[in-house]
Order: sequence, then structure tokens, then C-alpha cells
Amino acid sequence: MATTSWLDQYQANRNASNRLIVAIEDVSDLWPVVKEAFEARLPLKKASLNNKARNLVTVEKLPIEYILTTDPRLRGRIIQEQSPFLFRHPFATVLLITCEDLDDYKAIVKPRLRSIIQNDDREWFIVFVSRANAGDPTGKSTKKVYNKLEVDFSSKKRERCCRLEISAFDTAVWEDIEARMVDCIRNTLDRRVQLYEEEVRKLSENRYMPSWNFCNFFIVKESLAYMFETAHLVDDALSEYDELEQVYLETVKNQSVKKKDFGGMDPGDARAALLEPSRKSFKQFAQDDSFKEFDFCQYLFARQLLFNLNRPVDVISRGFFFILSFSKRLLQYEVPKDLPFCLREVWVITACIGLAKATAERFTSRLVGPDVEKEYYRVQADLNFHARIKLMRLADLIGYGCYIQRSPCNSASLSMLPWPRPAVWPPIPPDAAAKIIAKEQIVRENAKFVGAARKQLPLAPALLLREANRRRASLSAGNVGELLENRPSFKESTVTEVASPFSTPASPIVRSASGNGRPASPMASGGQSPSPSRSGIDKPMKLPEIQAAAEGALLKIITDERLKKALSSVEGFEELYLELTRAAADNYHRSWRKRHGVVLDGEVAAVYFRHGNYDSAAKLYEKVCALYAGERWHALLAEVLPQLVECQKQLGDLSGYLTSCIKLLSLDKGLLLKEERQTLLSEVVKLAHSGMKVPVSLDVSALISFSGKGGPPVDLCEGDPGSLVVTVWSRFPADITLESLSLTLIATFSADEGVKVIKSAEPPLLRPGQNNIMMMLPPQRPGSYVLGAFTGQIGQVKLRSHTYCTTSAVSWKGGSPESDDYLSSEKPLRPVLQVSKPRALVDIRTAAAWGLLIGEPQWLGLVIRPIDYSLKDAVLHISAGPGLSVYDPQISQLELYNVAIKTQIHSENHAFLEDATAIPASKSNQENTESNSNNSTASGFSSEDMDFLELKAGKVGLPEWASGAITVLWLRVLASREKEFSVSTGVQSLPSPPPSPKSVSINGAPSYSHTSAAKMTTKDLSKAGSLLISQGDGQDQVTAASSSSGGEGVRKLNVKLDFGVTHSRTYERSVTVQFSEPFRTITRVVTKSNDGTLILQVTLVSQLNAAITITDANLDLQDGFVEVKTSEGRADPLFLMPIAMSASAESALLFVIRLQNSINIEDQLVSEDHEKLESAVSVHYKIAGNRTCGAHPPIKNSVGEAKAADKDSNSLIFRSSFVLQMPVLDRLLAVGMLPLLSQFPGVGQQVVLQWRVERLKEGWALCLQEGVGDLSSAALKQPPQGEDEELQYEVKANPENWMIAGRTKGHIHLPQHVGARVVLLMACVPLVAGHVHPPSLHLAQISRAHISHNPPGPHLVCVLPPSTCSAFCITKQI
Repeated sequence: MATTSWLDQYQANRNASNRLIVAIEDVSDLWPVVKEAFEARLPLKKASLNNKARNLVTVEKLPIEYILTTDPRLRGRIIQEQSPFLFRHPFATVLLITCEDLDDYKAIVKPRLRSIIQNDDREWFIVFVSRANAGDPTGKSTKKVYNKLEVDFSSKKRERCCRLEISAFDTAVWEDIEARMVDCIRNTLDRRVQLYEEEVRKLSENRYMPSWNFCNFFIVKESLAYMFETAHLVDDALSEYDELEQVYLETVKNQSVKKKDFGGMDPGDARAALLEPSRKSFKQFAQDDSFKEFDFCQYLFARQLLFNLNRPVDVISRGFFFILSFSKRLLQYEVPKDLPFCLREVWVITACIGLAKATAERFTSRLVGPDVEKEYYRVQADLNFHARIKLMRLADLIGYGCYIQRSPCNSASLSMLPWPRPAVWPPIPPDAAAKIIAKEQIVRENAKFVGAARKQLPLAPALLLREANRRRASLSAGNVGELLENRPSFKESTVTEVASPFSTPASPIVRSASGNGRPASPMASGGQSPSPSRSGIDKPMKLPEIQAAAEGALLKIITDERLKKALSSVEGFEELYLELTRAAADNYHRSWRKRHGVVLDGEVAAVYFRHGNYDSAAKLYEKVCALYAGERWHALLAEVLPQLVECQKQLGDLSGYLTSCIKLLSLDKGLLLKEERQTLLSEVVKLAHSGMKVPVSLDVSALISFSGKGGPPVDLCEGDPGSLVVTVWSRFPADITLESLSLTLIATFSADEGVKVIKSAEPPLLRPGQNNIMMMLPPQRPGSYVLGAFTGQIGQVKLRSHTYCTTSAVSWKGGSPESDDYLSSEKPLRPVLQVSKPRALVDIRTAAAWGLLIGEPQWLGLVIRPIDYSLKDAVLHISAGPGLSVYDPQISQLELYNVAIKTQIHSENHAFLEDATAIPASKSNQENTESNSNNSTASGFSSEDMDFLELKAGKVGLPEWASGAITVLWLRVLASREKEFSVSTGVQSLPSPPPSPKSVSINGAPSYSHTSAAKMTTKDLSKAGSLLISQGDGQDQVTAASSSSGGEGVRKLNVKLDFGVTHSRTYERSVTVQFSEPFRTITRVVTKSNDGTLILQVTLVSQLNAAITITDANLDLQDGFVEVKTSEGRADPLFLMPIAMSASAESALLFVIRLQNSINIEDQLVSEDHEKLESAVSVHYKIAGNRTCGAHPPIKNSVGEAKAADKDSNSLIFRSSFVLQMPVLDRLLAVGMLPLLSQFPGVGQQVVLQWRVERLKEGWALCLQEGVGDLSSAALKQPPQGEDEELQYEVKANPENWMIAGRTKGHIHLPQHVGARVVLLMACVPLVAGHVHPPSLHLAQISRAHISHNPPGPHLVCVLPPSTCSAFCITKQI
């Protein structure tokens, strides 16, 4: 088959129509009548066709074209055996007939139909058109003809006839016609696909034969794909093209096949034809038995894209992949095939722009899912970005590189993109003189930027000058490699070559032809452009010449008007550059690649900045800087932030300008020069003091960090002011003076507490590095606080920092506190302030609260204990209560508290002193040793830890050394006795009960209570006539005689302590001190001798916690008693003197006494006014005690000058009074309760109680009682003879237990003779059940000592509960 000659014919047939052909065989000339109706139904809806795998596929719209069989297009078709043209054959034949007479049908129509369907192997069906109207008589004959037609041409397997009524439109009829037509098309398509596949199989089997022709295979395969295309079987068509492309690539790679021309040399080939499959005819890129690769690959891809336009996402993905792969193919053939200069770059630019535009026009986001949409925008952005890179490479090649921002993005893209590598660099155009001069001028202007500026990023992989002259090395004078061997690469390029972001590489230093090594002038002498050498050897090209030559070669091959405009002028380049950059940035943003988009926004901002559009540039630069700062790309931020600073400065945005300056200062030191940092700081300070109208707040968290001083937090109490040392680290390059500095405290215990502001004591000066600043703390609420924010004021600028740091771990755990190390934010934050809840801050108690000596000067110790609080500059106010005097003025003594006396203090102070720190015991001072030897041995204080303070006007100040220690303040006090200060002041102190023996015991030994009493039984009284101590109540009791009542000796001392900062805190308390007499006395008569003498025992019980020595004792008796002394004239116990008593010990003194001889009554009456009614005992004693424990020798002089008492002058005297009475030995009356009449009385039952009163001694009991009790009245009062004695009685009972039914008080008459009896009856009713005490009978005028209980009455009476009873309620009828 001469396939080469058929290429044009095949392409013409394929381009003729893109619809399936259906032939119309108009037998009865009906087509003009029904043509409009047939074409109105096109395209066919929901047509079911079989795909290549014989599976039914529904085609939504099947394009159909009706052509009459008499049309020349069908009469001139190729013969059947030419399979590549089967797609132009009709896929179905429609036979249009009409006939109203059955005979005509049999004679004419039927034979003709037979001849038509038998002469051609094709799919057909008959449409019988009826022209009869409704009610027309010819309709019946027409129906008979149609029935005969069905019998002749239809069968059970397939219906081939349809009836169409012209007069009435029937949808069912048309659906039937379309169904018959689709069946024919489907059958024809299946048969032709089978024929194509058979042909393809035959050609594929001979593919490796020498005579195999790819063009034949292409025509067959492409016609099959085109047939699928017209049938809208897109997937099958794409599959065929993929197979065709695969076969072609295998053919190209086959080494045995002769290498063909690559293509790309025709005019216009630089413009990509990815979307234009018919740009060239097959004949143009056909080559012998194959095709040119450059054109054929684009054609195949264009054919695939046309089928896939309804899926733009797949189109753009496949297209971008094809562009990348085909670009590598072009790079591979750039030198061997001698492709046009920069063909690859131009082709890629046009391909990317064209593909992005075509898919954007056909893409609808609402028809795809979110993931597909993001993928589409990503590829769109990649296409624009790829075209942008190629455009920048061409612009840099022709001398527009100075207009390209030397950003990291551009540098990373262009430095890896190689220069064009043609076999020979293009020559300089003849008319390029003006262009060379212009480009040389640009080089000179850019050279002015060379200096000490920051090194710029490269935009090329190597020097263009070297690369271009290397391509002309065969035409150069000498070895150009030698001439440029000392020229550094882009990695070693000097500052001159890359000094400015808008500069191009400087002109190289090359040797002249003579090799003198002098720098060659970039231009010919006289400033004229060099002309081509007339000699046979060309000189090396200079950079402007290289750029002019490249520009001339590019403009020759570029046919795309937009790209040609972009490379013809700077304005056109920037226009296309901005369009591509903005498109890439927008699509990256839409694809959720924010960082890519923001980086490209920075490239757009650079163009705006260069043209003075500072507003738009600043908005974009802010986005870029935010991204770089958020990602911590500080090196990139240092490249962009200066441009933002300049934009804000030009716009007058002072707030933004200052903020950007602070960001620049916060960068690493290596990114900015020291001079630049200092300039920025001076600019900030200058603007802050320039009188800005609106204050500006700057975040300097990266420059200023702060923390507590280290160690534990500052501990304060609620209401206390204080100070806090804060460490501030400054990264500013120089000193800055702040007008004010404040920090915020954040409470950690409550989110609603808010923040508290603390300020520095004075305006600080922040130096670079570490600064310690004192902050004043106002009173705060209880809780822990952390540092929140730092605020410093400079003019109208506030510097705020939120970076809370801490010193290194070594520093706050014991390392150097001067460390300059600082760390990042600490989480959780460590508290710097701890404010405790309201608590006791100090406590004051007495060193010895019990046992001080009353009536004598004593040391009173006040133990002052600070509770985790400083008492610096504290003042103690002291005032005494009633009965207590504090010497004022006086020199008091302050000492450290010693743990040695901790166990000797009163037991109620133990909890108070539990946490006291141990202080080593030391010796007492020398003066105190001389005055009191006992004190010196027991004291736990030394002169080194002691101070003498002056108490004046009731105030004494505490020294600084005692601010945090537990100390004891010793005061000289004097407690007067109760009677003394009551008489002198007229105020009776409120008695308070003394502490219990266990609570007041210092050394654990039990002691007697002041009010304890000893009772003596009747058996004891019967021995030898014992004496009783009179208590005035007339009862037969023996009690202890005490020197004071229960409340005597309790004194109060009011103390008030002003402490804290500015004495803002006050502690007030009244301390109670118990002063006691040295002894408590107990007196009793021990025995009675036969000679009438009595032995009186006086027991002395020590009430002091000190040693006592009794030196002497005297007894002063009342009238009626005398003391019996020994022959030496002294009392009996004196031979035992002195008597030493330890603390809380007892000693007994025995005195012998007797009754005084009788005196007559007249003398007694005369001396009645001078009668001694009390007896007294006087004891001389000395005391040796420790003031830390209680009583001690009285203080006679000032501090340290007290002298011990001696027997002659300094002995103390104790005196105790008591009363002696005559002994009572006889009973006068006997009172007894008789047995109950009822043994077990019940509750509520009346009981009669009986008492019997009997006289035991003749005479009136009243007279006898008075005679015994009063010797003077006994002789005067005599009972009348023969009269009964009238006695007053009283019956006493508990009213809750008994109800007495009678008189509870009355009189009874008792005769005088012995044995006289009277029985008293009383009716009573018990009220409660159980064992209860019965009522008792009392004789009011007779002492209980003269009454004998005989017979003894019962102690308890058993009372039974009441008997049970029932109550009933009955309804009464009215």
C-alpha cells in the first residue's frame, strides 16, 4: 500500500467531518419532506454502543450526519478493502419508501428494495412514510402495503421496518426509528473495529521486518482511534493513541533503525503545538517511512487532549508531565541536532502558558471535589512557575538580569538552570551597535553598587561570558579557557560581580591579544561599538556583545507575540513576569500551598518596590516577613525586611517602621553588621523622642527577656509591701535609657484575679547583657505570682516583652548568680512571689508564766518569736495591768533564746517553741554571775548574743540582729499583793483561776492547788482533842490556810509590737503571769498530851519552782493559847534550822502549845477591845532560782548589780494567819429517820416519813452550844428551869424527786431532861421512779457538830414506777 501518497487524502477525509455517517436511500423521493424532522432529532440521545471490549457504553450525545446515497462524497469513497478509510463509510442506511397500492408495491417497490439490500453488505432498515390523513380511504390500502412490507423484510430475530405518519407526530415512532438506527450503527461499529484490529495485528507482527513502515501502522491505528473519537468512545480512543505513542517511541529508540531528522527547524516550531493538532499536515512532518519526533510527539499529545477536554484536571496533569519530559528530550538533542538557539526555553514558555490558559477556560470548580480542585490549582501554579523561571533565564541572557530580584527563590531556581548550550553561539547582528551601547551603559551603572554591601545571591550556574566564549572557542584568538581560567565561578564570584541586587556581572578582566594582562576595555576605544573583525580570527566576545547576539537570535525564532514583546523591552518583560508570578502565587494559595504563594508574593512586591509602588509592596512584604518569621527563616527574613522598612519609611507608617526595625534588631548578629544594628537602634530612639502624636507599642520579646533573680520566690504576707529583684537581659547593641519600667504579676491561683503592675524604683539603664533591676512590690493578695509582661517607656514608644526566662539551672541551684545565660520561655512558669494567707507572723509569750514571787522585784521574760517574718526595726510597747508595775525607765536585757531552756519552759509554751532553732548554750555575763550565782549557771545566753536596751515611756526598739531570731526580753517588774493594790488604786483585779497542777508544773512534779483543803473525819477529831481551822461557816472541816485566794497573784501585761515595712503591722496581746507566795500552809493539831499540851503541826508547801532555805520560824498565838518553849527559850522546831527545800517540796514545823489559864470575867470584858483573834506563823527564808524557770532572788539594784540576800539583812519573811478554836467532844441531840411504813412506795403514792429527835444532854442545846462556842457568854446565859426548848426545823428535799404535802419549816418543843423524844411526821409523794435520796430534817439553830444521827436514815429509797392504766373514748350521741 502506497501509504505515503495517502497521508494528504487521509487527513482530508478525517478533517471533512467529525460525525458518524448515515446514508439515506430515497426510493420514493421523500427526503426533502422528512429531512427537517430527521435532523431535528440530532444528536441521538442515550445511544448504547459497544466499546472495544464489547461492553455496552451509553453515549449521551451521538453525533450523526445524514447523507444521500447520491451525494458525491459517498459515490467517490475508497473501495472496501482500503481499511484505513472505513471511518468515512456509512454506519447505517435508511430506506425511505411510500406506496398506496399493493400491486405497485409488488411490481415496482419490492424488486428495487431487493436489489439495494443484496448488492451491498451494510446495515439497513426501512422507513415507510404514510401520507394519508386521518379519515382518508387510502389509509386502509396503505396499511395493507405496510403489513406486506413487514412480512417481506422483517423477521422474528430483527425488526427492519418502521412506519412514519407525516400527518401526526408520534414520539413512539421516532424512538423506534432511533432504536433501529442505533442498532445498525452498533453492528457496523463492531464489525469495523474487528476489521481494524485484524489489520493492526498483521502490521504489528511485521514490525521488526526491514520493510515495515510506521506510516502504514499510524494510518490504520489513527483511523481506528478517530472512529472511536467520532463515536464518542473517548477511553477507547485514548487507549489507541497511547498504544500508538508507545510503538513510536520504541521505534525511535531502536538502534537498528536509521536515525531520522528530529525536527524543530521549521519556522514557528518554537511555539508549542500541544493544543493545535492540525497546525501542520502529515506531509510536513512525514519523513520517508516515519515522522519527525518533534512534530509527531506534539501531534499525538494534542490528539489526546482534545478527547480529554471535559476533564481539565487530567489534561493539565498529563500536559505538565509531557512538557517536563519533552523538555529533557529537547535538551538532549540541543547540540547534536543543532536546534535553533534557545528553542527549548521558548517552547517550554509557550507550552506552559498555552496549557494553563486552555485548562483554566474549561475548568469549573463546582464540578469536582476539594482534593481534585487543590490538585488542579497546584499544577496550574507549577505551570506558571515553570514558565516564569524560563522567562527569567531568557531575560538574564539578553541583559535584563538587573531587573530580576536576587531573592533566595530566584537564586535557587536560576542557579541550577543551565545556560543555553548551542553548538556555536549566535553571531552579533549587524545592526546591534545601539543595543550593545545600551547594555554596556547598564553594566557601568550597576558597577556603582559594588562596595562593602552584603554579598548577593547568584542568578546563574556559571559566568555567561565564559559559557558563551567557550561556544566560540574555535573562532577565538588563543585559548579562551586560558584567558578565563582565573575567573571565579558563581560560587567564588567577587563582590564586584554580585554586589547589587539589581546588577549584572561586571565585565571580565581578560588578556589582550598580546597577552600583557591589562584589563581590556569593555568597549572599543572612542566608545564605539566593535565591528566584526575583518581578519580570519575573531576576538572573544564581551558581555554586552553576547547579550545582543542572544537577543537577536531569540527574536528570530519567536513567533508568539506576547513573548516577543516581553523580550523586546524591559516594560514588556516586567508585564509578563508579573502576570506569571501573580498567577503562580494565586494558584498556590488556592491549592493550600501558602508558603509557595507568599514567597512569590515577595517577588511581585520587589517589582512594585522598584517602581515606587510602596503601598502595594508593603502589603505583600508584610505577608512574606510574617511567613519567614513564623518559620524561623531568619536568613531569608534578613533579605526581605530591609525592603519593608524602606516602604514603611516612605509611606510614613511610623508604627510599622519601628516594628520592622525592632524585628531587624532581633535577628542573629551574623545577619546584620554591628554598624547597621546601631544605626537602627539610634533611629528608634530618635523617633521615640521626636514627639510622635500617637504612642506606639513595640513587641521586643526577642530582644528583652526577663526572669526572677533565681532561688526560691520572695515570701511576703498579705498586706506587706516589698521589693523584687528582676534580671533583664538586653540584646540591644548599645545602652538604652528607659523613662520607666514596669512588670506585670499574674496570679496563679485565680484566673479572675487579673494582672498587677509593679514598677521599678528608679528609671533604669539597660546595658547589653544582664541587668539587675529593683522592683517595688505593693501589698498583694495571698497566693503565688509569676512574671507576666515587661513594659519599658522611651518617649512615645512602649517596649513590651512577654519572654519570661530563667537563669541556667546551675545558677538558681547554687551556681553563680551573675551568669549571663538565659533560656527560652519556661513552662510552667516558676513563681517569683509567694504571698502567704493571713497567719500569725510573730508570737510573744512569757518565758515563765507561773511561780514568780509576789511582792518582790522579779525578772519577767518575754519570748519574742518571729514566724518566718522579719522584725527589722520593730518597736515593742509595754503596759502593765492592775497589780503589776514595770520599772520605767529601765535597762532591759535582750538575749537569744536557748534550746537548753526549752524543756524548762511552762508546758503550754511547748507547741509555741517546737520549731525554734537550737542556739549553742554559753556562759552568762560576769556581772550577772556576781549578783546571782544560780542564774549564771542556768542561763543559756552569752554576752555575744545579748544586748542591753533602754525601756522608756513603755517602748523599746529591737535591734537588727534580733529581726529573724527567737529572743527573750527581760523586764524588771513588781507584783503587789491583792490587798495592797486594791486599797491604793481602788480597783479590784478580776481573779482568774490558776492553771491546773499538771499544766503549771515546770519539771513534771505535782504541786498543790492554792485552794485545796484537807478534811478530818470524826475519828480523827476524837484523838487528843484536835484543833480546827476556822472558816467561818460553822462546819466541822479542816482546810488548808492559804495566803491568798484562788484569783490572787494573777497579773496581766499588755504588749504591742509594731513591725513590718513602715510599721504597717501590729501585734497585740495580754500575757498572763501568775505571782505566788512562797508557801502554802496547812495547820492541824496532831495530838494531845496528858499534861494538857497540844502539838500544832504547820506544813509548808513550796509554791515556787526554786530552791528555798528556811532560816527561822516564829509562832504568834491568839488569846487563849500560849506556846510551850524549851529550857533554852526557843521553840521546838528551831533546832532544825536552816531547812533546805527543793522546788514544790513540803516541810512540817511542830509547835507545842497549851490553853491559857482562866481569867475572870471582869478582866476579860475590860480587855475585849484589845483581844487577839488570830494566830500567825512567820517564816524567814532565802530563795535561789532561775529567772528562766520562775521565781528568783529579788532584784535590788539595776541590771547586772543584783546581790544575793543574806540572813541578816536580805532574808525574806513569809507570814500566814489562822484561827484556833476549842475542841468539841460531846453531842447534844440525836436526829434519826425511822423506817418507812411501806417498803416499796410507788410514784404518785403518798408516803409518811418519820423523824425522831432525842436529847442526849440535859439542858437547852442552844445554851450549851453557845457556852461551848463562846466562853464569855456561857456564864451569862442559863437555860430556864422546867421549860421545853423550842427548836426550829426545816425539811429539805429535791423538788424534782419529791413533793412535800405539809409545812417544810416549823418549830418543835423538846423537854430538857435526857432521853426526851419528839417524832415529826411529814407526808410526801415521790415523783420519779428509781433509787432517790429521801428528804432530810435540819435543825437550823444547832450546829452539825452537836448533832448525832441515830438511828441512821437510809441513803436511798427505792420508788416503784406507777401502775399501768387504760383510757377509752366513747362517741356520745346528742
